Formats: sequence, C-alpha cells, structure tokens
Amino acid sequence: MKTDHLQVVNGTTRTPAGHMEEQSAARSTVSSFERRESMQHFETTDMALFVRTSSEAMDGWDRSRIVDALLRETFIDEGTAEDISLEVENDIKRSGIKMITAPLIREMVNAKLLERGLESARRLHTRLGVPLFDVDQLITRPNKENANVPHGPEATNLTLAENIKKEYALLNVFSQEVGDAHMRGDIHLHDLGFIDRPYCSGQSLEYIKKFGLNLPNSLAMAKPAKHPEVLLAHMVKFAAALQSHFAGAIGWDAVNLFFAPYLRGLPAREVRQLAQMLIFEFSQQAVARGGQAIFTDINLYWEIPKHFENTPAIGPGGEFTGHTYAEYLPEAQNFVWTLFDVYREGDGTGRPFFFPKPLVHITEKFFKTPGHEKFLHHICDIAGEKGNTYFVFDRGETAKISECCRLSFKLEKSDLDDAVHPWKMRYSALQNVTINLPRIAYEAMGDDTRLFSLLTERIGIAAQGHLQKKAFIQRLLALGETGPLALLTMDRDGEPYLRMHRVTYLIGMVGLNEMVQYHTGEELHESQEAIKFGLKIIAHMNLVAARLGKQHNMRFVLEQTPAESTAYRFAKLDMRLFPETLKVVKGNVNREEIYYTNSTLFNVGAPVDPIDRVKREGLFHPLIEAGSLTHVWLGESHPSPESLANFVVKTFRMTQNDQVAFSPELTTCVSCGRTTRGLHDTCAYCDSRNVEQITRITGYFTKVSSWNKGKRGELTDRFRNMHLSADPS
Repeated sequence: MKTDHLQVVNGTTRTPAGHMEEQSAARSTVSSFERRESMQHFETTDMALFVRTSSEAMDGWDRSRIVDALLRETFIDEGTAEDISLEVENDIKRSGIKMITAPLIREMVNAKLLERGLESARRLHTRLGVPLFDVDQLITRPNKENANVPHGPEATNLTLAENIKKEYALLNVFSQEVGDAHMRGDIHLHDLGFIDRPYCSGQSLEYIKKFGLNLPNSLAMAKPAKHPEVLLAHMVKFAAALQSHFAGAIGWDAVNLFFAPYLRGLPAREVRQLAQMLIFEFSQQAVARGGQAIFTDINLYWEIPKHFENTPAIGPGGEFTGHTYAEYLPEAQNFVWTLFDVYREGDGTGRPFFFPKPLVHITEKFFKTPGHEKFLHHICDIAGEKGNTYFVFDRGETAKISECCRLSFKLEKSDLDDAVHPWKMRYSALQNVTINLPRIAYEAMGDDTRLFSLLTERIGIAAQGHLQKKAFIQRLLALGETGPLALLTMDRDGEPYLRMHRVTYLIGMVGLNEMVQYHTGEELHESQEAIKFGLKIIAHMNLVAARLGKQHNMRFVLEQTPAESTAYRFAKLDMRLFPETLKVVKGNVNREEIYYTNSTLFNVGAPVDPIDRVKREGLFHPLIEAGSLTHVWLGESHPSPESLANFVVKTFRMTQNDQVAFSPELTTCVSCGRTTRGLHDTCAYCDSRNVEQITRITGYFTKVSSWNKGKRGELTDRFRNMHLSADPS
C-alpha cells in the first residue's frame, strides 16, 4: 500500500493494566506470547514520551500496530487480528483519506470486532477520551458538579482527567452489572473520577509530630517540628499530600489538644497569630486539586476527651514532654477559644471562612468542665453570626472523629486502646455508594414485599461495587513504594498508613422522603405513620448492610449522603424514565431545578418548627452509624447566642440527633468589600450588583453562583427558621 499522502497522528495505543497475564495465558501461538513477554518490560514512560500528536505528525503506515494492539489488549487469536488489520488497511486505501488519527483507526477496528460478534474484545479495545465539542465546553464553561471547585485551567485539567477515569472505572474496575446500575441511576458510585484512591481520611496530628514530614517521593524530609508554626506548615503540607490520595475530606482529630504542648508559655498575641494562620492557610489554599481549597475538618474539644486523659503528650521535636494531655487543658481551651475569635471576624470582607470546618464535640464531660457555659455561648455566637460551628453530639461513652459533610468514624474498643499511641488513630472510608430510593418506590408500585425485595437487591449491588473497588485499591497498594499509592503504603509505625483492615464501606441513601411519599401518599413530616415507614426502610437497610458485611468480612455502614449533585442526577434520570417522578420530585420542573430530598432529611420546604425537625429527623440517626446531620436554615434571622446555646443543650439532652448546624445567608459586595445578612441582588451599602451570595450548600459554605441547578432549586424552597425557639422539650 502506498503511504506517500497518508499521515498517521496520535499513533500510540493504551495498554489497560490488569489484562497482560490473562491474555498471554489465553494465546497459543509463540509469536503472540513473545509479544506479550516483551510488553511486560515496556514502561509506561515510553508511551508517554513517544505519543505522536498532530503537531508531531509522522508519515507512514504500519498495520502491524493494529495486530500488536489487538493481541496486547484483547483475547482474540493472531489470525483474526491479522485479518482485521488487512480489512482496515483496505478500507483506508479505498476511502482516499489523506490524514487518519489513532482514534479513527481504533473505531474502525472496533467495528470489525462487532461484525464478528466479538463484543468482549471490543470492550477491551475501547479507547477512553473526550469529544472535541465536550472539551471546548469544559474549557469555556464552569462545571458545577462540585461547588468547591472554581472554574480555571486546573479545574479543566481535573474534569478532563476525571472523565477518562470515570470511563476507566466503569469499564475496567466495576462489573457490567454494577456499572449499568450506576449508569441507569439505580445507584450512584461516588467519585468515579477518583477511582484510584479511597474516599476520605481521618487522622491525628500526632503522626507528623512524632515522625515529621517524611513522605514518599518527596524531595526533602523534615524532622519533627520544634515550633508551632512549623507544625502548622507540616499539617497543611500533609493535608495537601493526603488530598492527592483521597477523593474526599481530610479530617484532623482533637486539633486544639494536640497543638497544646507547643503553646505552653506563648503570649496571647502569638497564639492568636497561630490561630489566624491555621484558618487562613486552609481557606486560601486554592492551588490544590482542581484549584480548590482542601476540604478540611478540624475536630475540637473544650474538655480533654476521656480516651486521651492519660495519653503521654508529644511536644516539640517529637519528644514526649513527661506530661499527659490532661495537664494541657488550659492551653487547649485557650487555643480553641482563639480559633473561634478568628472565625467570628471572618475573612478580609467579613465573609465566613469556608474551611477548615470546626466540629465541636459535645459530650457528657463537656458539661462537667469549668467554663463550658461561656464557651458554648461563644461558639453559638459564631454559629448565629457566621454559621461555621458544627455541633457533634457524643452521648454516653460514644467517641468519634467527624469529617466531610457529616461523616463520622465511631471509635471502637480497639480504637480507644490505640489512644495511648494516638499516631495510630487514622481512619478511612474506602468508597460511598448511594441508593436511589424513590426509583424503588416507582418500581414497587405500592407493593411492600416488592419494595423491600428491590431494596435488598440494590444494597447487594452496592456491596458488589464495594468489593470491586476494594480489590482494585488492594492491587494498587500491592505495588508498594513504586506504585501510585506510595504515601498510603508508607510504614512509620509498624503498619501501612492506610490500614485496610480498619476501613469502612459506606452505603448512602437519597430521597427517603420521596420514596415514602410515593409509597404511602404522605411525606415524612406529615404523619407519624410516614415516619414509622421511613424508619422501617432505614432499619431494613441497616440490617441488610450488617448481614452483607458479616458475609464478606467488610464493615458496611449506612451514611446520610450529602448529595450535592446526586440528588439532582437521580431526579433528572427518573424524570426521563418514570412519569411517576412528577408526583413527588421537588423544585421547579420548568427550569429543570429539580432534586430529591437529601438522605433521610425532611422536605426542606416544609414549614416544620426547628425543634420538631431536630427531634423527628433525629429518630433516624441511631440507625446511620457513619454520620447524620440536621440543618437549621436561619436565612436572615439572627438568634441570640443564649437562644442557640439553650437549643444545643436541649438537643443533646432530649433528642437522638447526631449533629446540628445552623446556616445563615450572607451577601458580600465585590465592589466595596462589605458583607450583609441575607441573599440580595444588590449591595446594601453601595447599590452595586457585583455581589456574591453565600450560604451552606450541603456540609460547607460556598458561593451560590457555583451551585448546580438542583441545589438552586433547593435553595429557593428552603424554609427559613426566622424565629428560633429555645425549648425542644
């Protein structure tokens, strides 16, 4: 064949990991085996360095590339590969094409595979990529799937990479049954674009206090910090490193307590400077993945948690101070009080800090610790003014580390035993899979037996997804320090940083309210019968998850899915497939601002008194081990610190609610730099229309302009609690 006028561009092909040994075993010819053996030593560096792009065009044609690719990537025999390459070559020759690209060649080969009924081979030979039109849209228009990611070049890189990894995950990690369930909208596999990493992480400052900043692939190793500002720098850098290895939030346990040994004897001015640095560093780190700030949570205590009372304290230089943490109570209290002073001031324009999220644990011991009344009023002042404070309720002997929008890792006996060596206290949820509850109701058509049968089936599919993600992560971890998850395999204390035998697997839910509404005719807030049926659903999910966990020796636990984009995705998919959706979907259908109610929450637009909402939503929380939350939407109202404090105490004493957050609404003027209460289109001071509206989207504050359509619909519907009562009795 003449090749004088034929240009081949983008000439290399991908080699999907994981098929090499299987394919070589499946082939019988010596030549194909030799090709396979040679590929075992072919570094991906070569693939990256020698990609031919359109600007590095290469004249010439070699159909053996097609044969090589088919033998390398699929299970077909060499003879069939030769026949396909000849047919494609003849088709190109007849077509008169002057320039041909690798994607086009691949599609022509795939067509030949389909003609022969070789669908499995075609699937293995699939090319992952993004159409030109889609790339143009991504570069020019913001992606609002995650409101924490700004629009910019790094965000575009992130989205493009995510799109390819999503395709890879659905083709190469998950089975067709699990992948199809996700594509249909029966379930949602969260963070598909981060398939090569666990979901989220919880850890202790003690790890870097004891071992310093000694990370795989780092150009320099830092010894344990001798000064508080250096410890803070280590914390921020380690958080950034962790974010590149986890898909979700990075949580830190007992931050004020573990900083305390570094603060003894420091003047108030330096403690305040450190508090400002901590909050501003995490708020302004908009250079992380996709240009976003690191989703960071800091767990805080007014008392010394019981499990840390007798723990030897680590101080400057990684040395034990000779004291226990119980002896650092004054320094820990001073630091947490100062942190909230900074939160109250807000940033340079008075806006609330979006990160790090402060999670204050309210325990039985909290109320026995001197000064707790003043501290509670202090943090309630900030909750009403800026909305930062999360109130996490640890009743009885319960202890946990919280993070993300509402996720909690409840500490078991083995965890509490580890508290003597708190650098060992690190946790992870490997993945989150969410069930589309309203769809099950549509398919059940009012039949209780079918509804619970379908629910069991969907949880089983979710469990299969977890098994497949676990197998993939274990494969990556097995590569050790030469693999992509080297940081998670580093061993500084006798075991890998990611302790796979301690991870949890989350099963979430969206739209319980709409499921109950369609199945019974009433929303959760409308009757006790509706609540009882909703509790029956969640209890069944909990039972099935526990049974599957025992079967697979994995810890499956329920979590309230925050559903920033999932509630919108499920609603949109169901609107196309099920006419019944119109009867229960929330939001504005004409503007496509539709959504399902998050997790087990009540309808956000229902005029339910906040006391009733906290009590009745809290009935579901004991069944949801991985964390639950009730939002109180304040709108423009500004309740007193005393009222909020009374509300928090009564919620702790008289309900089963797991967490509460109060959410005001604010408008910041870009022109004059001032912030006012409420969501407004113009500045109250200078009448400028160049304003940013800010409030909580799920578990964090952000600009409303970055929200997706579903969340905008929810914002419109939210019932604001303009007059917050203080008596949930």
